[in-house]
Amino acid sequence: MVVSWAYKTIGAEQQGIPIIWLHGWGQDHHSLLKIASSLDHQGPHYLFDQPGFGETERLMKGAGTAVYATMLKEQLEALEIEGPVILVGHSFGCRVSVQMAHLFPEWVAGVVMIAGAGLKRRRSPLWLLKSWTLKLKGKIAHLQDFMFKTNKRDEFRRRYGSVDYKNAGELRETFVKVVNENLADRARSIACPTLLLYGQFDTETPPSMGQKYARLIPHSNYIELSSLGHLDVLDRGAYQVKAYLDDFLKGYDT
Repeated sequence: MVVSWAYKTIGAEQQGIPIIWLHGWGQDHHSLLKIASSLDHQGPHYLFDQPGFGETERLMKGAGTAVYATMLKEQLEALEIEGPVILVGHSFGCRVSVQMAHLFPEWVAGVVMIAGAGLKRRRSPLWLLKSWTLKLKGKIAHLQDFMFKTNKRDEFRRRYGSVDYKNAGELRETFVKVVNENLADRARSIACPTLLLYGQFDTETPPSMGQKYARLIPHSNYIELSSLGHLDVLDRGAYQVKAYLDDFLKGYDT
């Protein structure tokens, strides 16, 4: 299935290294527009709607981030964007960035991960017990549906599913695949400079995840952004992010 990605350009007249922006799950390119616009003296910038979001059609059910990364490379080729590029991602967009840097290193000169997801979190014994119990309940609900033609599994999903899971709709299989990916081995292979920006109060992708990425990625720089969470890092924290991005981009001929 061939899917053309919708996108917006900023600073198209600039002659520097292309900067590719990849949004988080459930969002589109608008979530990154504030920060990208503040860097219009750099660029050119390409802000993409990833498949299933914004104005871009979804991929086949169950597509993982490696598929997204492969399609991103194909999009860059189709748009005749000359690599290497700099990838700037938020949350889910960082998963795709890690895959892109691993699969196509010749295409990636630098990576900026804002509240990057993609690693397994260390959980407490109590959390693990609750998780095991919920999985068991889910299997029992599935068995009841099979044996008695009930709708227990749907009831289970409505009661216990996360907000993103409930809202995933036709992207649910992709969501399940993505959140179960562990990109640690992929991260170890990233050879380009990588900037890691994480909000101090982020509970979805906490600072500990950024610190782990910093240990995995050889040429990385971890920075914790004071008093910021997972989403307001793009709004209330836009000025801070812009300042660190500006400094990071000085290392490139932009």
